[in-house]
Amino acid sequence: MRHTTALLLAACLAFAGLAQAMEVATLPATLRRPALTLHWAPLDDDRPHPAVVALHGCGGLYKRDGHTLEARYPNYVERLHALGYHVLLPDSFGSRGLASVCTQRYGTRSVDIADRRADVLESLAWLRAQPRVDAGHIALMGWSNGATTALSTMNAHQQPPAPPLAAVVLFYPGCGREQAADPAAKAVLMQLGGADDWTPPEPCERLARRWQAAGHDVVLDVYAGAYHGFDSDSAVRFRSDVPNGRNAAGVHLGGNSEAYGASRARLAEFLTRHLGAAGQSHP
Repeated sequence: MRHTTALLLAACLAFAGLAQAMEVATLPATLRRPALTLHWAPLDDDRPHPAVVALHGCGGLYKRDGHTLEARYPNYVERLHALGYHVLLPDSFGSRGLASVCTQRYGTRSVDIADRRADVLESLAWLRAQPRVDAGHIALMGWSNGATTALSTMNAHQQPPAPPLAAVVLFYPGCGREQAADPAAKAVLMQLGGADDWTPPEPCERLARRWQAAGHDVVLDVYAGAYHGFDSDSAVRFRSDVPNGRNAAGVHLGGNSEAYGASRARLAEFLTRHLGAAGQSHP
């Protein structure tokens, strides 16, 4: 195994009627970063399963109390478990003593996309060494800053290269700096809000269409009227404390029930096609 892993604790999460032990592991500190915390949510059996590495957004993994996971992440863990997949959530911010970086301008953030990309590569190496993981069927999924990290991770021009990825799912990433990227992944799902004024959809649409024209397996959905964070039940609100959006005054953030439902169905169909269905073997 590439890294020595110490299991620190098991935290019981109860959500939507599901009680699941989530293990917390650490990757040792390096010259680049302190010890990296990994939240590991494996399925409760001894058979190998596909796995999804889920990357948090600029708000980090936790609520303001610093230890309760934001609702999005356990909700997605439950959904991914139902599809038959293990889930790994690297904590790039909490591991560095940070909570949210959403209110910081891009150029002033102490943890940038290159730092998070390095975290992902080490997390993937740890995951591929786990005996209950089907290492040939690993997907990367991210939201916002995490989706931008996933986009950078799978960029075929970036070094060091990522290991083979069966699929990558991108929820409303920032694509402005990745227009020259080529996907080092078998398939990509891009989910965008048509009204997103935080990470506007147009650069990602251009990128996805270029990939499609080049023959890559790319699914692009743009949900009309949906804002950033549409895949939640939260009410739409205006955040004047975010300086990185389309408008200097702030950005909109919140759920859209129609887009949320459509994206759930699309995610299940996409991952089942590329990772396999629960209980099925994989070629």
